[in-house]
Amino acid sequence: MAQRNRMEALVRVSVWMLLAACWTSVSCQDAAVEGFTGGSVMLPCSYSGSLPQKVDAFWRNGNTKVVLDIKDGGQNFATQDQRYKGRVSSFPDQYQKGNFSIILENLQLEDAGTYECIILTVNYRWKVNLKVSEKAVTERSTPGPPSGGAAGTNLHVFLLSALCLLLCF
Repeated sequence: MAQRNRMEALVRVSVWMLLAACWTSVSCQDAAVEGFTGGSVMLPCSYSGSLPQKVDAFWRNGNTKVVLDIKDGGQNFATQDQRYKGRVSSFPDQYQKGNFSIILENLQLEDAGTYECIILTVNYRWKVNLKVSEKAVTERSTPGPPSGGAAGTNLHVFLLSALCLLLCF
């Protein structure tokens, strides 16, 4: 009986530590995307909560370079970093559904890195790690908007911990 009580306490502490780790960061989600030079990739960003009528979302590369600003429900290219001009598009008809994903075209090796989608009004951040490799692209296709958000590794850990918690009690 004492062994079971120790196990239950350990599971409770583990779950609370995991939840605390997720809650102390703005978001505990991220995604990884791979592409090839000259090709196109979709960098996903989905938010499933309620949003204001006209929402602002900001895409940044390395927290400094403006990839795309979505202001008042529309794309704003005025502040966009020169290296992304003419290479970024999004899905304006999907904003109210929480889809702020972007397409980055004509990939270059320098595009590799961490991108962040930020929705300030709901305190939401989504990180996407882009890896770009050299490879001749024979067929270009532009992916459509995602139907849902990508699940990060932390979400899987959380779900497994929750399952363990339920099974242990």
